[in-house]
Amino acid sequence: MRSLFLPLVILGLPLAEIAGFVIVGREIGLMMTLLLVLASAFFGVILLRIQGFAVMRRVQEAARTGSDPGREVLGGALLFVAAILLVVPGFISDVIGLALFLPFVRNAVALYLRNRMTVVTAASAGASWHDGNTTREARPSPRVIDLEEGEFSRTEDDETPPADDRHRP
Repeated sequence: MRSLFLPLVILGLPLAEIAGFVIVGREIGLMMTLLLVLASAFFGVILLRIQGFAVMRRVQEAARTGSDPGREVLGGALLFVAAILLVVPGFISDVIGLALFLPFVRNAVALYLRNRMTVVTAASAGASWHDGNTTREARPSPRVIDLEEGEFSRTEDDETPPADDRHRP
């Protein structure tokens, strides 16, 4: 069933957009319909600029404080998708794009996406992984390298003293 959904959306959305143009064009006329399409594209560009700078500030702030900027990055990606949907001609895509600009809708979509993806982050204290269905677990220290037997060999050129022993008297 899932594999059938995406092709139906890809084929059905343009047809629905065309039907939307016909219905709106009959009600308000051709010039007003074209004006609405141009206004939504202009509105999408302006909102992307305003919201984009705010997202960039939040990502920089999260990086500066050492917290994980993943939520802000995902929110920024959803804002970008919303702006693209507003720029693309069509009334259905405009409604979806405007809905994504609303913070509670964007947060709900972000939560849905976060629960269905694996996020890998590298922090200064070590690497960690998070699967949406499990709790966070710490991985080994970044100084630990786990190699199989055939992945490593030592030659005499590799024999250098550790960095700590070089500077001792």
